[in-house]
Amino acid sequence: MLALMAALAACTQVQDTLRSANEQIHELTGSSPKQNTNTPAQSNAANTAISAADADVKRAVRLMDGDGVPRDPARAVAIVRPHAEAGHAEAQFVLGLAYGSGQGIRKDSVSAVAWYRRAAAQDQAHAQFLLGLALLRGNGTAKDTNQATEWFDKSARGGNAGAQYQLAIAYARGQGVQQDIAVSTQWFERAGEQGHAEAQYMAGEAYQIGRGVPENRAWATRWFTKAASQGVANGQYMTGMAFAAGSGAPQDLALAYRWLWIAADRGSEKAGPYRDRIGDRLTKDRRAQVRAAAQSWKPVGAAAATGFDDGPSIAFAQHALTKLGFDPGIADGKFGPKTSGAVKAYESANGLPVTGEISRALLIRLKDDPIHAG
Repeated sequence: MLALMAALAACTQVQDTLRSANEQIHELTGSSPKQNTNTPAQSNAANTAISAADADVKRAVRLMDGDGVPRDPARAVAIVRPHAEAGHAEAQFVLGLAYGSGQGIRKDSVSAVAWYRRAAAQDQAHAQFLLGLALLRGNGTAKDTNQATEWFDKSARGGNAGAQYQLAIAYARGQGVQQDIAVSTQWFERAGEQGHAEAQYMAGEAYQIGRGVPENRAWATRWFTKAASQGVANGQYMTGMAFAAGSGAPQDLALAYRWLWIAADRGSEKAGPYRDRIGDRLTKDRRAQVRAAAQSWKPVGAAAATGFDDGPSIAFAQHALTKLGFDPGIADGKFGPKTSGAVKAYESANGLPVTGEISRALLIRLKDDPIHAG
């Protein structure tokens, strides 16, 4: 599935929804079972048919990707088509992707949308998202931003990160819904929690300036650093500026120089002048050392920028604990005995279960502490 979806991403800019091939295959064959009112014999027959369809979709996905088999998109299309025509939602979604990307079949945006509609009507969240994008852009169907937002809402509630991002934009602009900046930020955060890089940056921006949420520059820096780690130049610039000013993070000129160098290298025009000014404050050897590290830097995948125990989350906890009078050591985003001990001390002082672990509950409690106000 990865190659197919990557090709589609290249032509419709939907890479923000794509995850690994294995995750996609799991989703394509992991539909929630519906209530069964058939007789045992009918149920067995139906289950056999469903299992066969699911197995064929898996096989088609592998053929699309060349995953352990010779790549053959045309054969993949031939395998999923009868299942799609019989009403199998995931097969309909895959067939829509094939039409949308032109793999294994002539590219046809109208046919892609038709198959997305059929899958979307069965609550296939990815199809709902792609249908929403088609309606938003007028690609293969008449442009209808209100309908697009309706489909983004359905898909977002089904867990699609790209749809959550688009729904956040809709709420920010009042596009198909009543404008609500606070709700917009909530959806940016939900998408960001799944590793959506642009959503992570937008969540950081909201907390940086207090847009729809209380201003919290430490929490903003957490989001900016997540986005930065995935290659978002604006996130890299904001992360560098946070370390330069010691705003939302401990001041660290070497880290600031590194992130601003990376941001400038990825096209951020505003990063270069600040990078050079900060570089003048470093020794020649230190500057060369940091520059070498910046030049060899590579972005991480979305999976490494999710959750509440990644580097940016640990660094946020370390920074917050230090401000509260505990001693987690250097706020370097690395979890060790000293950080664990500081977490235990904080938990004990606040009447919380003592775990010594970085968790979602701990981070949210630290985020909401008045130390971050203003």
